[in-house]
Amino acid sequence: MAPSEHEQQRWKGSPLEEFLRALDQLDPDAAMALMASDCRLLTVDGRHAEGADGVHALLTEFLGTLYATEHRVSAHWHLEGVWIAEVDATYEYKDRVRIGDVPRAFVARGGPDGLSDVRAYGAHEARLDDGTWRRQGLEFAGHWMPPL
Repeated sequence: MAPSEHEQQRWKGSPLEEFLRALDQLDPDAAMALMASDCRLLTVDGRHAEGADGVHALLTEFLGTLYATEHRVSAHWHLEGVWIAEVDATYEYKDRVRIGDVPRAFVARGGPDGLSDVRAYGAHEARLDDGTWRRQGLEFAGHWMPPL
Protein backbone atom coordinates (compact mmCIF):
# COMPACT_ATOMS: atom_id res chain seq x y z
CA MET A 1 0.00 0.00 0.00
CA ALA A 2 1.35 3.41 -0.93
CA PRO A 3 1.82 5.97 1.85
CA SER A 4 -1.13 8.29 2.46
CA GLU A 5 -0.91 11.93 1.39
CA HIS A 6 -0.39 12.92 5.03
CA GLU A 7 2.44 10.40 5.42
CA GLN A 8 4.02 11.63 2.20
CA GLN A 9 3.95 15.21 3.51
CA ARG A 10 5.63 14.13 6.77
CA TRP A 11 8.29 12.27 4.74
CA LYS A 12 9.01 15.25 2.47
CA GLY A 13 12.22 16.90 3.42
CA SER A 14 13.55 14.01 5.47
CA PRO A 15 17.30 13.63 5.06
CA LEU A 16 16.90 10.09 3.70
CA GLU A 17 14.36 11.24 1.09
CA GLU A 18 16.77 14.03 0.08
CA PHE A 19 19.64 11.51 -0.10
CA LEU A 20 17.63 9.25 -2.43
CA ARG A 21 16.72 12.29 -4.55
CA ALA A 22 20.43 13.14 -4.87
CA LEU A 23 21.12 9.56 -6.01
CA ASP A 24 18.33 9.84 -8.58
CA GLN A 25 19.95 13.05 -9.85
CA LEU A 26 23.27 11.14 -10.10
CA ASP A 27 24.81 13.84 -7.95
CA PRO A 28 27.35 12.58 -5.38
CA ASP A 29 28.09 16.15 -4.26
CA ALA A 30 24.42 16.76 -3.40
CA ALA A 31 24.35 13.47 -1.49
CA MET A 32 27.51 14.45 0.39
CA ALA A 33 26.01 17.82 1.32
CA LEU A 34 23.56 15.85 3.48
CA MET A 35 26.24 13.79 5.22
CA ALA A 36 28.18 14.45 8.42
CA SER A 37 31.97 14.66 8.13
CA ASP A 38 32.39 11.36 10.00
CA CYS A 39 29.79 9.55 7.87
CA ARG A 40 29.62 5.88 6.93
CA LEU A 41 28.00 4.13 3.96
CA LEU A 42 27.19 0.43 3.55
CA THR A 43 25.94 -0.96 0.24
CA VAL A 44 23.89 -4.12 -0.39
CA ASP A 45 26.91 -5.95 -1.81
CA GLY A 46 28.95 -5.31 1.33
CA ARG A 47 31.08 -2.42 0.14
CA HIS A 48 31.50 0.22 2.79
CA ALA A 49 33.24 3.51 3.27
CA GLU A 50 33.98 5.72 6.25
CA GLY A 51 34.64 9.43 6.33
CA ALA A 52 33.59 12.06 3.84
CA ASP A 53 36.34 11.29 1.31
CA GLY A 54 35.71 7.55 1.32
CA VAL A 55 31.92 7.89 1.08
CA HIS A 56 32.25 10.46 -1.71
CA ALA A 57 34.55 8.12 -3.65
CA LEU A 58 32.14 5.19 -3.27
CA LEU A 59 29.12 7.27 -4.32
CA THR A 60 31.02 8.69 -7.31
CA GLU A 61 32.05 5.21 -8.44
CA PHE A 62 28.52 3.83 -8.03
CA LEU A 63 26.75 6.72 -9.78
CA GLY A 64 29.38 6.80 -12.54
CA THR A 65 28.14 3.44 -13.85
CA LEU A 66 24.57 4.66 -14.34
CA TYR A 67 22.70 6.60 -16.99
CA ALA A 68 19.70 6.99 -14.68
CA THR A 69 18.24 5.66 -11.45
CA GLU A 70 14.96 6.02 -9.60
CA HIS A 71 14.12 5.17 -6.00
CA ARG A 72 10.37 4.99 -5.21
CA VAL A 73 9.51 4.93 -1.51
CA SER A 74 6.61 2.61 -0.70
CA ALA A 75 6.82 2.89 3.11
CA HIS A 76 8.85 4.92 5.57
CA TRP A 77 9.39 5.41 9.27
CA HIS A 78 11.18 7.92 11.49
CA LEU A 79 12.06 7.40 15.13
CA GLU A 80 14.57 9.29 17.26
CA GLY A 81 17.05 10.26 14.55
CA VAL A 82 16.64 7.10 12.48
CA TRP A 83 14.91 7.09 9.09
CA ILE A 84 13.90 3.82 7.45
CA ALA A 85 12.50 3.46 3.94
CA GLU A 86 11.20 0.54 1.92
CA VAL A 87 12.10 1.33 -1.68
CA ASP A 88 11.65 -0.04 -5.20
CA ALA A 89 14.70 0.94 -7.24
CA THR A 90 15.22 1.07 -10.99
CA TYR A 91 18.67 1.28 -12.56
CA GLU A 92 19.57 2.16 -16.13
CA TYR A 93 23.19 1.61 -17.03
CA LYS A 94 25.21 3.68 -19.45
CA ASP A 95 24.77 0.94 -22.07
CA ARG A 96 20.99 1.44 -21.57
CA VAL A 97 20.39 -1.95 -19.94
CA ARG A 98 17.57 -1.38 -17.47
CA ILE A 99 16.74 -3.33 -14.31
CA GLY A 100 13.59 -2.28 -12.52
CA ASP A 101 11.62 -2.72 -9.34
CA VAL A 102 14.50 -4.06 -7.29
CA PRO A 103 13.48 -4.12 -3.61
CA ARG A 104 15.66 -2.15 -1.25
CA ALA A 105 15.55 -1.05 2.38
CA PHE A 106 17.48 2.00 3.56
CA VAL A 107 18.34 2.85 7.16
CA ALA A 108 19.86 6.25 7.89
CA ARG A 109 20.98 7.74 11.17
CA GLY A 110 21.73 11.37 11.65
CA GLY A 111 21.67 14.49 13.68
CA PRO A 112 22.21 18.22 13.35
CA ASP A 113 25.49 17.71 11.44
CA GLY A 114 23.84 15.52 8.78
CA LEU A 115 23.50 11.83 8.09
CA SER A 116 26.17 9.89 9.92
CA ASP A 117 25.32 6.37 8.73
CA VAL A 118 23.44 5.19 5.62
CA ARG A 119 22.90 1.49 5.01
CA ALA A 120 21.29 -0.08 1.95
CA TYR A 121 19.90 -3.59 2.08
CA GLY A 122 18.52 -5.59 -0.84
CA ALA A 123 16.85 -8.83 -1.79
CA HIS A 124 19.19 -9.62 -4.70
CA GLU A 125 22.62 -9.46 -3.14
CA ALA A 126 24.97 -12.37 -3.68
CA ARG A 127 25.36 -15.12 -1.10
CA LEU A 128 28.31 -14.55 1.20
CA ASP A 129 29.61 -18.10 0.73
CA ASP A 130 29.74 -18.15 -3.08
CA GLY A 131 32.69 -15.77 -3.45
CA THR A 132 30.84 -13.21 -5.58
CA TRP A 133 30.42 -10.89 -2.61
CA ARG A 134 34.08 -9.96 -3.04
CA ARG A 135 33.36 -8.38 -6.44
CA GLN A 136 31.99 -4.88 -6.65
CA GLY A 137 28.29 -4.96 -7.43
CA LEU A 138 26.07 -7.94 -8.12
CA GLU A 139 25.08 -10.11 -11.05
CA PHE A 140 21.32 -10.27 -11.63
CA ALA A 141 19.64 -11.65 -14.75
CA GLY A 142 23.05 -11.66 -16.47
CA HIS A 143 23.73 -7.99 -15.70
CA TRP A 144 25.79 -6.19 -13.10
CA MET A 145 23.57 -4.50 -10.50
CA PRO A 146 24.66 -1.44 -8.54
CA PRO A 147 24.68 -1.60 -4.75
CA LEU A 148 22.39 1.34 -3.88
